[in-house]
Amino acid sequence: MSLNRVIGRDGGIPWHLPEDFKWFKRLTTGHFVVMGRKTFDSLPKPLPNRVNIVISRRPRRLGRDRAFIEKCGQKPLVGHWSSRLRRPAYQLGFEKIAPREVWLVRGLPRFVATLEKHPPSREVFVIGGAQIYAQLLPRCSDVYLTQVFREAEGDTFFPEFESEFDLVDTPLRTEKFEVRHYRRRRSALAQLHKALPLHTISFR
Repeated sequence: MSLNRVIGRDGGIPWHLPEDFKWFKRLTTGHFVVMGRKTFDSLPKPLPNRVNIVISRRPRRLGRDRAFIEKCGQKPLVGHWSSRLRRPAYQLGFEKIAPREVWLVRGLPRFVATLEKHPPSREVFVIGGAQIYAQLLPRCSDVYLTQVFREAEGDTFFPEFESEFDLVDTPLRTEKFEVRHYRRRRSALAQLHKALPLHTISFR
């Protein structure tokens, strides 16, 4: 986010930081990335070597859309994702990920409940947009936030979270930005019904 908490403008990101994208790729490759449909639409194609979980109100209709299928490179998975998360952990290893795997999920509460009951062996990263952040940030254990050292004009903002998290590390620093790793405070963690291994990344 920028210094004034902007993370997006007109469906895109108001800056271009190649080093940040490289870091993001290293961190998330081999894991789940959860995003809203608008965030997925802003991508040129599904993020490779990751399970792209796209939250949509109409997953079945979207799963039949020819343009969407063409963008995915193969038919997205609609339904049956819950049973896949319940499989033994070895079946969810990195070697099982298709190059551009996309799951379409309608019920975010049900998805979170399934993660609670059957935690996957891989990590789950929340990458936007603002509505998805607002819904899932209260369940996240960690936040990896790219702080851009300037203000920016925009129409999408990152929600307040600092009061329940502590800064524990700064894994990347440059002249234009730094990546900050926050972890939920123990007192705040105890208030949750059950902690989830969700990580928030301000991707857009």
